[in-house]
Amino acid sequence: AVHAINEVSLSISRGETVAVVGESGSGKTTLGRASLRLVEPTAGTIRYDGRDITHLPDRSLGWFRKQAQIVFQDPFSSLNPYMRVYDLVEEPLIIDGVTDRAEREQRIDAALAAVDLHPPARFGGRYPTMMSGGQRQRVGIARALVRNPTYIVADEPVSMIDASSRISILDLLRSLQLDRGVAFLYITHDIASARHFSDRIAVMYLGEIVEIGRSGSIIDRPRHPYTQALLAAIPEPDPKNRFIR
Repeated sequence: AVHAINEVSLSISRGETVAVVGESGSGKTTLGRASLRLVEPTAGTIRYDGRDITHLPDRSLGWFRKQAQIVFQDPFSSLNPYMRVYDLVEEPLIIDGVTDRAEREQRIDAALAAVDLHPPARFGGRYPTMMSGGQRQRVGIARALVRNPTYIVADEPVSMIDASSRISILDLLRSLQLDRGVAFLYITHDIASARHFSDRIAVMYLGEIVEIGRSGSIIDRPRHPYTQALLAAIPEPDPKNRFIR
């Protein structure tokens, strides 16, 4: 039997980015969802800021939901196409009981401006279908930021957008992290982007973390055979390779 996650131990410090890399089915997304209590583990514990949240009932997790957010992989299915951008970003504030409309508007404008969707008045009235993939992903990030979280799970946030937008999205996340001190769990199969964006890399294989360390060390001096195989599979953009048979 293969468990989705098996005996995984991982800690993330405030303001740190830990990238989780591995092939599809290795358990990356399950790990991220478990850390947010979107799935409940059958064993082990989940601690947030020193507090055990493993088996807390949903009604007792309101404080945690405000501090921990997720940016989903697919910006096309994660946003309700029948809601305006303004309403999508406002919804978490309504759930949190922010009754002051002026405060909601201020926080929505600040979140949209933070992800470079400015002026906010220009984008707030749009529907997701009127926006590009990169812009939709920025809306998803703004929706996560509007609660002022301290922890964000970024589940392959750039895998479904065009290459020209990927670096700008990762640079945006990095700048937001530096400005706000947000901790990120960055889930990806792209080791190159993991090196660009993360402080540490954890390599997962069949539900287990087989190697973890500083990003530069993992990529320059991989120790585990699976990590070595992942790095060897990265194509090299060398025109001379076309002559190799």
